[in-house]
Amino acid sequence: MTMFYRVKSLLLLTTMCGLSGCLDPMSMSTDDTAASSSSGDASTSSSTSSSTGEPSTTTGESTDSPTTGLVLPVCGDGVLDLGEGCDNGEANAADAACTPECELNVCGDGHVLAGQEACDDGPNNADDAACTSSCNAATCGDGYVLANVEVCDDAKNDGSYGSCSADCMARAPHCGDSVLEQGVEECDSAEDPACLSSCMLARSCLVIHESDEALQSGPRTIYPLDPMTPVEVVCDMETDGGGYTLLKVDVDSPSNDLPYPAGKAEMICAEYGMKLFVPRSPAHLASAHGFATVDNIPPVGGGLKGSSADYLQILGVYPVNVGKSCLADPLNPIDCPQWAASDGEAWFISDVVKNVSEPDPESTCKGCSMIYTWNPDGTVKNYKTVPGSGGSSLRFLCDVGDKLP
Repeated sequence: MTMFYRVKSLLLLTTMCGLSGCLDPMSMSTDDTAASSSSGDASTSSSTSSSTGEPSTTTGESTDSPTTGLVLPVCGDGVLDLGEGCDNGEANAADAACTPECELNVCGDGHVLAGQEACDDGPNNADDAACTSSCNAATCGDGYVLANVEVCDDAKNDGSYGSCSADCMARAPHCGDSVLEQGVEECDSAEDPACLSSCMLARSCLVIHESDEALQSGPRTIYPLDPMTPVEVVCDMETDGGGYTLLKVDVDSPSNDLPYPAGKAEMICAEYGMKLFVPRSPAHLASAHGFATVDNIPPVGGGLKGSSADYLQILGVYPVNVGKSCLADPLNPIDCPQWAASDGEAWFISDVVKNVSEPDPESTCKGCSMIYTWNPDGTVKNYKTVPGSGGSSLRFLCDVGDKLP
């Protein structure tokens, strides 16, 4: 192929030079010939004289006449020239694989390729146009909404919730139509602060996070009980993927003479649609310790203490059976299956032994919990089972409990 281009280019140069009077490149002297001519060699002299003794008309130029009648490379000659994408000769056509311009026929070039494209409007192809970006004629059910014709087209079009009508002329019932769909939606009102854009009630930080994963950690209003009962909490939107709910309860007020044991703390948390805090993972425990020891939102319950590790003195982790425990074992479900979270889900307090005499099996009771103290870094410092009703505290945390690691 390379030799073909060289010959074709050389013939073109020959033709052009013949027309302009330049030297024929096929008969131009080489350096060696030129050197021989300038040396005055006898053989050279004799070759430049005719038999009559008169100077010959041959002076180093070709005596051949310039080549005429050559055809320059053109699209349609069946030869693939430089700059051509294809050239099938007489087979080039607007509906063929190679167009009359010697370009490959592709969607978007304005040529309809027979057997493969239904249409091709060139630059006007678009997903909302009569000819789509894939060079198919727009039809109801193709997943594209034809501008000024169709209202809805999700390629399903079965009239089910969130879909489109079969004729693409309307949307089926969906979130945001202000009509409550029983069994599918919990709410459907842009004016209701308890109703999220997902048409779910903001019952917890997890539900809020699932509705908008871009939301950052911080104070939020949730409605764990009903849309008429807001609760101000802090949402942890990062730990374990995000969605943990945290509420501070401080019952240190003149109306409360004694600290609350875990069982009574559960009752207080239930008044807010929550349960006594259960640390689900090491990261969750660290996050909760950071929340408890920093002033962020005011506590509920009558007290005013904004920050204290005392908020983690009691937890919603209880002995499974009275009188049975995991003496001198780390406090986690693997090493201490004799203890469990209030809902039977994941829990974590420590992966190392902090007190070899605990948890004491003789002090375990139904529904009671240990009392905990904490290091500044959020790891547990000590824990102790308390006879009777178990450990108690004036302060504790509540959580909805729906977020798991």
